Amino acid sequence: MNILAIEISTSSAKAMLYSPEEGAKAVESITFPPKSCDVMSQEPGDIYDLLKKCILSITDKTRNIDAIGVCTTWHTILFLGQNHNPLGRIYTWAHNKASVIVENYRRDDGFKKWYYNKTGCMVNSTYPLWQYIYFRDTKSPMCNEKALISSQQAFIFEKLTGEFVMSKTTAAGSGFLNIKSLSWDKDILDFAGLKEEQLPALKEPTYSAPLKQEVASELNLPPGIPVVLGGADGAMNQIGDGAVKHGFMTFSVGTSGALRMVADQPILPNQPSTWCYYLIDDMWIAGAATSGAGNCVDWFIKKHSFGEVKLKHDDLGQKLHEVDRDDAPIFMPFLYGERCPGWRDDRRGAFYNLTGKHGLVDMYYAVLEGVLFNLYHCFRLLTRDIGKPSKVIISGGIEHSQEWLQMASDIFQTELAVSQVQHASLLGTAVLTLKAVGGIPSLAYHTPTPKRIIKPQEDLAELFHKRFEKYLEIYNKC
Repeated sequence: MNILAIEISTSSAKAMLYSPEEGAKAVESITFPPKSCDVMSQEPGDIYDLLKKCILSITDKTRNIDAIGVCTTWHTILFLGQNHNPLGRIYTWAHNKASVIVENYRRDDGFKKWYYNKTGCMVNSTYPLWQYIYFRDTKSPMCNEKALISSQQAFIFEKLTGEFVMSKTTAAGSGFLNIKSLSWDKDILDFAGLKEEQLPALKEPTYSAPLKQEVASELNLPPGIPVVLGGADGAMNQIGDGAVKHGFMTFSVGTSGALRMVADQPILPNQPSTWCYYLIDDMWIAGAATSGAGNCVDWFIKKHSFGEVKLKHDDLGQKLHEVDRDDAPIFMPFLYGERCPGWRDDRRGAFYNLTGKHGLVDMYYAVLEGVLFNLYHCFRLLTRDIGKPSKVIISGGIEHSQEWLQMASDIFQTELAVSQVQHASLLGTAVLTLKAVGGIPSLAYHTPTPKRIIKPQEDLAELFHKRFEKYLEIYNKC
């Protein structure tokens, strides 16, 4: 059986040809040009055309495909007219113009907890509800009383099948879905001034519909093959890394950072800090996401390279052993605001306890450490409610730095299984699609072997405990 997994991310279109016997047989990727995507928004027609081009790169070689699975970004919004044509661009989680409006609502502690307990989402500009409120309150012509509210996923699935639907998995990250009933929340819709018929019909991520005849002809695919609705990238990543078992945590450190664990019920702390979304089959994902990770490291490298002198991660990494960790500066990794745990768009990055004796390597060390301290802060809050993980699977750009991996294991004082899965969200989409069409009995069938295990150095536990306490002291003051 051959599965075609397709994905629209924040910056590119991707496609993978996968079979359970041979694994990933081909992967294609096309980066969106600036006119089509500026990270904060995307031109719907352009990204669909580039996705088709990506698919054709695979189907030009083989038409032997049994099903298609769809993966998209988690938090997106698109306005459609009554004819289902886009009224503007797709706006992603990075479109933060709602932050000023959101701040007014977040100050109301009662409202914040009411909203959080209904949706599992924080009052934050990341979520499509608050983007809708922004466009509504600024009287955008896209946002009229008859406009339909779509998303990346609903748009792509409708293009392929003609059905206007969204998976409950993707909808869980919209801010409109009731996390317990898994239906559009009437109170939230009333708050926004929307009617349920303006939103897509809700389906399980394993729901499928036949590929339209005209689209099949364009893509060199058999007409009528099932297109599986799928879910959002973070959820598919959890499946791709083989972490749908209770007690397994995924730990991603890429451009941003994330921690995720599955649970058999919504996990909603008394004080809103982490998020909780629906996954599949009576499973939810409780997690935390940070805004600053590899992007902070890249910022440091770029800002401290001058002319022909270019700093390199490897060169700095090899010198980290020279740093006096007891006396190193503390870095607050909020160059791009804060998501978890404080959800403050106005929080800013900074170096503390920086003196004239500190050099570039000391500062580089502080950036790596500060990124991990932010994630460890989230880890402590998340595991307080869901319990400590039995296995932690780490992935992302951090894999390219042995020093950073070891630092993560030492700070968390836990073994880290380094994922060898490439394109985890695409792979997770392929696995979900296989389950949907009866190719495998359950998602737990997929159990990838880690590349290697990183073990913590116990003699550094006290040092990092003291450093983290300093970090928290500064965090609570700024």
